[in-house]
Amino acid sequence: MIENEKQLFQLLKKRLILDLESTDVYNPKDAVSQRYGAAFEFKCRKKHYDYLILEKFKYDKLIKYDRARYIVSTPYGIYSFDLKKIKPVWIDAMLPATTEFENSNWIQKKVAYLHIEEAKNISFIQY
Repeated sequence: MIENEKQLFQLLKKRLILDLESTDVYNPKDAVSQRYGAAFEFKCRKKHYDYLILEKFKYDKLIKYDRARYIVSTPYGIYSFDLKKIKPVWIDAMLPATTEFENSNWIQKKVAYLHIEEAKNISFIQY
């Protein structure tokens, strides 16, 4: 199982997107590929969920690229959402300000819940 976004990045770079470049930690996108004109957002979940949250703020930054992918790992697999092919339904939700950092204050965010059936299962890249 993939433990964190850094491991997910390294796996994708080694097995799928050889020119993948990471961005800094505060960038709304986690990585880019010049070859594919693509931007990526990565998430690693310790539990499996059939619906995965995407923040509109991040979506708006990613969708500007020719290709935009939201890639999420769970204990059941790795799921890649092609953001150019799905139509997110946005709602307002009260969520922690951040999940990885010290600020655990709850704030309102505009998010969409994406079902894993909308994603391509790319778990095969682990082998």
